[in-house]
Amino acid sequence: MKKVWYAVALLVVAYPFLAVGYKLILEENIVTWGTYFLILVGLVLGIWLGLRQKPTPAQPTKPAWEKALNERQ
Repeated sequence: MKKVWYAVALLVVAYPFLAVGYKLILEENIVTWGTYFLILVGLVLGIWLGLRQKPTPAQPTKPAWEKALNERQ
């Protein structure tokens, strides 16, 4: 069931991009829809690379003013 909703979410997100691309192919020249295609490739590639990156835990650090304040005491 989870995969079905994942597919539905992908279609909902992709629909505006697909609709604009379809209209560009019908009404504009090859340079325009070629540029649009390259922008979409960059967008999809960026999302794919971003999803591959695993989050790293943040290391807590004390601010400099706190260290100076503790040295005064």
